[in-house]
Amino acid sequence: MTSLTKQQQELVAQNLPVVHWVICDYIHVNPTICGLEYSDLFQEGCVWLCKAAATFKDDGRAQFATYAKTVVKNGLLSYCRTICNRGKMFSRLIIGEHGELAADGEVLEAQSDVFDAQVSLMETLSLLEASKQDYDGVARLGIEALALKLQGMRVTDIAELYQVPPSHVGAWISRSVAKLRSDPRFLASLL
Repeated sequence: MTSLTKQQQELVAQNLPVVHWVICDYIHVNPTICGLEYSDLFQEGCVWLCKAAATFKDDGRAQFATYAKTVVKNGLLSYCRTICNRGKMFSRLIIGEHGELAADGEVLEAQSDVFDAQVSLMETLSLLEASKQDYDGVARLGIEALALKLQGMRVTDIAELYQVPPSHVGAWISRSVAKLRSDPRFLASLL
């Protein structure tokens, strides 16, 4: 995409709320799916707002906000379809009531007692710790946050521990789960 002119940049700056309202009115924000968190959707919406500003022809027939709303809405719907279709290629991880992990389609056995539940949780935490070594950055932070969450910490507590907003922690976990879902070694260790 080419650079925006000063006038186009002003249109974008004045109409940023359009992105927020399109997300609120037409898109289902899902923080458990990487790419469908509010911040990701807002960022993608801003890209489409810039595209609207770059292609807007001020011929007096429509106001920019009306045109931008349509462009942002259509762009975000396409983006969401892409994210959802990408998700079909991954195996889902299921976290049981006591922290046990299973790949999509596997039956989680009912835990017979507290001891079995604790052993299952310890195995899951051990598996996450071993997998953490294969990742860095956001994915590694997400694995750490997931382990803390399985141990009973709330997302807000984890965010306080890392001194970041809770939305960051949710994004980290989503990113790490997406990576783990596509990691053949990790999935093989669940069997």
